[in-house]
Amino acid sequence: MNLKQYFISMLIGAVLCWTAWVLVLVNIDPFQDNGVGLSFFYGSLFLAFLGTISLSSFLIHYYFSKLDLPLFRFVQKSFREALFISAILIVLLFLQGKNYLQWWNLAVGLIAVLLFITFRFVNKRSAETII
Repeated sequence: MNLKQYFISMLIGAVLCWTAWVLVLVNIDPFQDNGVGLSFFYGSLFLAFLGTISLSSFLIHYYFSKLDLPLFRFVQKSFREALFISAILIVLLFLQGKNYLQWWNLAVGLIAVLLFITFRFVNKRSAETII
């Protein structure tokens, strides 16, 4: 699969996931749901976040990186970051929906995101010194 095919398939997948999320949002009443609707809600939102963040992260890495890496490295990096950030967002949204989200939960989530970003920059700098 070349980059154009990957980009088009991820774009179509993200648009379909956003469409599925909107359909779930419009058609399912959360107060009369037995849990299946909420799982569709969180699942489609997670996949929509994953596709959107992955594509935007790839574009940012590709156009603003000073490293001369193969394209699949940019795809790997962006997908890994999107997976982590999407999971954190969905967990925080789930906690908010259950009224469990407090200031300390939010602080732990933000610290996890900041640590992830910090480790990515440390890895990037160590990769630059090796190359």
